[in-house]
Amino acid sequence: MGGENRAMYSQHFCSATSSRSHSRGQTTLDFAFGISIFLLVLAFAFTFVPGMLQPFAQGTDAETVGANRAGDTLAEGMLGDPATPYVLNKTCTVGFFDTGVPTGCQYDGATATDRLAIGPFQDVNVTLQGSFSGPTYQVLCWNGTALAEVGSPNCGAGDTRLATGEPVPEGSVPTVTARRVVSVEGTTAVIRVVVW
Repeated sequence: MGGENRAMYSQHFCSATSSRSHSRGQTTLDFAFGISIFLLVLAFAFTFVPGMLQPFAQGTDAETVGANRAGDTLAEGMLGDPATPYVLNKTCTVGFFDTGVPTGCQYDGATATDRLAIGPFQDVNVTLQGSFSGPTYQVLCWNGTALAEVGSPNCGAGDTRLATGEPVPEGSVPTVTARRVVSVEGTTAVIRVVVW
């Protein structure tokens, strides 16, 4: 009886293992689902792990906030009437890029950094740009009667160049730029604020 049981056990065991290998529960769809989950977890790790480590690395968050705040402040009221944002007052706009502060304008201070209340550890450059003669934007000037591109015959040496602040650094210094489309005396222009 002992030999018979062993033979039956061995026959039963062999048939059970062979039936397992032929009737596994994994299909192509199961494999695709598993790989998809694996790839999603891998993508999640590559996407969010650098963000978790970023507070310990030096970034330009302060410059981003400063540039956007300065652009909004200039376009939405400092250079014009807050009731009509993005429409700039000619006198206040030209005065901002000059040394004086015209009466009735909503800023004070002598430099762009003072006027925009940019922090002491940041530098700023503000320009008013436009495109009158081609597809590229150029710095504008006020010639006493109208806006003109710097370097054009309509912008002379004595005209107010609509640029102020520190020169924008070249090379490896990271900068943040904010732009706002505005209207000055019926002319479309762009305020460009660079903070670093």
